[in-house]
Amino acid sequence: MKKAVSIIISVSILLALFTTAAAAQFTSVTSFQVQNLSDQTATIMLEFYDANGNVVTAATLSDTISANSSKLYVQANNTNLPTGFNGSVVILSDQPVAAIAVQEAKNALNQVYQGTYGGFAADQAAAKFYAPTVMKAFYGFTTEISVQNAGSTNVDVSVDYTGGYSDSFAGLKPGQVVRFDNGSTPSMPTNYIGAGVITATGGNVVAVVNQNNVGALQQQTYEGFSEAAAGPTLYVPVLMRSFYGFNTSVQVQNVGAASTDVTIYYSNGTSKTETLATNGSSYLFTQGNDAGLPTGWIGSARIESTGENIIAVVNQQNPTTGKASSYNAFAGGASGFVGPNVMKNFYGFNTSVQVQNVGSSTTCTATFSNGTSQTSGTLSQYGTHLFTQANNAALGTSFIGSVELSCNGQPFVAIVNQDGPNGVGDNAMSYNAIPSVP
Repeated sequence: MKKAVSIIISVSILLALFTTAAAAQFTSVTSFQVQNLSDQTATIMLEFYDANGNVVTAATLSDTISANSSKLYVQANNTNLPTGFNGSVVILSDQPVAAIAVQEAKNALNQVYQGTYGGFAADQAAAKFYAPTVMKAFYGFTTEISVQNAGSTNVDVSVDYTGGYSDSFAGLKPGQVVRFDNGSTPSMPTNYIGAGVITATGGNVVAVVNQNNVGALQQQTYEGFSEAAAGPTLYVPVLMRSFYGFNTSVQVQNVGAASTDVTIYYSNGTSKTETLATNGSSYLFTQGNDAGLPTGWIGSARIESTGENIIAVVNQQNPTTGKASSYNAFAGGASGFVGPNVMKNFYGFNTSVQVQNVGSSTTCTATFSNGTSQTSGTLSQYGTHLFTQANNAALGTSFIGSVELSCNGQPFVAIVNQDGPNGVGDNAMSYNAIPSVP
């Protein structure tokens, strides 16, 4: 396995695992699903790192995943991980793979809050990452930023927030994760909302941000952005205003060296423009109170900057049911995507896949791991289509698997929404589909 990994240039996926709760009354556990993107059997190895950056040798797992298939790994079932484990994992493979991680926190009443995010390939690690949304007790939400060392030598990590606040950690070991709880960031005031810039000295890192509202049982999770994930035009496949109780907001961050005007163009033809100063400044576009959007609206948008690169996070929230989730805006499309986890009535969970065409007029196809497929109608540029698994008879009952997406060679973007039963807390999650073709 080690020899094979040394000659494979495409895959070494990093995930940060959250296995202790922010509040003592919650028990937390993680899982992650790995999808083999090749036509060959993949041999993988999972290496777990504890909070001190040491490999938990007894928990190391070697496995195989069949061609174009996926597997689910639940940390609660890994009896070689110690109780209370709080750390990270590196997934090594001799074939290209993709992965998503799921975090679940549960209290004594079986009420939950959950979040999900995509794993990072080795070439996605960088010395600088951006967090467009950082909060401290902002309408009950406080963020936690997890930074994992993706290199082979120790690194020093600093986080600088708008307003002049900062956090730091020295000597982060390879594979180790450090978590910055913004509830404890020095001098950061209550009701704070802003953005952060994560800098690693001595190597490359990856980052994930949890937006936690423990009192309301809500969690919204997104992946940090490297500079390679920024661009002058962004795409967001799903936005809502009072759509079955859901509203969205889009936090845009300027990652350039000068101020820039940012315009969000909604799919109903309306738009809004704001000016963002330099030094990582951000602005929150809220769809719930935008009079240009009708009540009950669901649509999409593109966001354009006049001069500097930008990034953005979309938050989705239903205050009635308590469900909440997040996903990253896309700086460009790809001609193929995969969703490592899709479900139909799997323990009450269903998924939906939203695609947004960013190329010429085309149709899009979703091919599921059971061999069945669905094709959209014709989509114009920036048009969208929703593939819903709950009403897909070809998936059968209690389906869990993966999906491959294509749009006849045209570039597009896609997200996956995961939705559980009502009444048990926040079991809504979202993740960005993962490019399989450049």
